[in-house]
Amino acid sequence: MADLIGHAISRQLWFILLDARGRQIPLLIPVDDIPLRPEPGGAAVFAAAVNRLLSVHGPGGSVILTLERPGTQGLTAPDQAWARELSASFGKLVRITGMFVAHDEGVCELVAPVG
Repeated sequence: MADLIGHAISRQLWFILLDARGRQIPLLIPVDDIPLRPEPGGAAVFAAAVNRLLSVHGPGGSVILTLERPGTQGLTAPDQAWARELSASFGKLVRITGMFVAHDEGVCELVAPVG
């Protein structure tokens, strides 16, 4: 993710699609103008679209989800809200290979809080 996205410039989500063998499909999808915190169920439309793309371009594949947001490396409450929302929405339709946050200093793993 550090090589593909680098450090944060703006607030957006990135979807990186992988085929069934874990190779990147040549689609790198940014979605800009995302809110600070997601609406409950708001990522479901993205999950459905990614699921459709994978069914055509990478059956049996997966997705890497990256939240880009300016700020420090430390995970914030909004980051955790995004992790929960992305896990819930994508986990129902698409296998998630990884979730990350791109911040001012680079990239770190985004883990959905338990509970």
